[in-house]
Amino acid sequence: MSVRPTDEWLNNFINVRKRNHDKSLEEIQCAILCNPLVDVFIDFPPEEVQYVLLQNGLFQAHEEVALEALEKQDIWKIVQVEFDRLKKRWNGPDVPIYIFPINQEQSFTRKNGVAYPNALFLFIATGLEKEEVKALFAHEYNHVCRLRYSNKPLEVMTLRDSLILEGLAECAVEELYGDKWLAPWLKNYSMEDLLQSWESDFVPVLDVQGVHNHFDFLYGGELPKWIGYCIGYEIVRTYKKNFPTSELYLKSAEELVAGSDFPLQ
Repeated sequence: MSVRPTDEWLNNFINVRKRNHDKSLEEIQCAILCNPLVDVFIDFPPEEVQYVLLQNGLFQAHEEVALEALEKQDIWKIVQVEFDRLKKRWNGPDVPIYIFPINQEQSFTRKNGVAYPNALFLFIATGLEKEEVKALFAHEYNHVCRLRYSNKPLEVMTLRDSLILEGLAECAVEELYGDKWLAPWLKNYSMEDLLQSWESDFVPVLDVQGVHNHFDFLYGGELPKWIGYCIGYEIVRTYKKNFPTSELYLKSAEELVAGSDFPLQ
C-alpha cells in the first residue's frame, strides 16, 4: 500500500460540491471522503468515520480546500518518498496513508496526524516546510511501527506504553531531522519538574489501561499541559544516553523506563 490518492478524492469533492444542490455539504464529504475508509474503521458507518476524522483535524465540509497549493508543494510525493525510506530503515509495515487538509479551527497548529496499527492519517495546511511534513509523517509512522511491534490493542495499552510511544516518536524525529522539528513544548519544563511529576503523578498509575484514559496525562487536564508527552520524550532520550542503540522500538516499555533517568523507586 502507501499514500492513497486522496488528492483525486478531494478534486472530486470540490467538483461535486460546486454543482450539487440536493445534498448537504456534510453528506457530500461523507460520501466521497469517508465511504472509502470503512475498511480502515471496522464496523464504523461512514458518518462515524467522518466524526472521528473531524475530531482529529479534517477540514469542515464548507471550508475552502487548497488542493492546488498542496499539489504544487508535492505533498503526496514527499510523504511517499519518506514512507519508502523509513519503511526500509525501520523494517516497518505497509499501511495506507491518507492526506487531507486540516480544518481552520486548527490552523494555528497547521498540522496533525493520527496513527492506527492499520492506517495513518495526516491533516496539514499549505505552506509547511518540506522537512516539517517529513517530520510529521515520521512521528506518526513511528507510532505505526511501535503499535505493530507491541501488538497490543489500544484498549489494553498502559499509560507506560503511551508515554513510550510518544517518546520514541519524538526521538525518531530528532534523530532523522534534528531538534528543530521537535514539538516545541518539550522545552516547557525542567528535568526537576518532570521528575517530581513523574514520582507523584505517574508512577502510581503507570499500569492504567486504555489510551482513552491517558489523554489527560499526556496532553494536560488537571496536570500541566503536555507534561506526560515531555516525560515520555525524556525517558527515551535518557535511555539512549545511557544505552546507545538504534533499535529502540524493539525494547519493551518496562526496559526503556528501567534504563532511563526516571526511576520507579
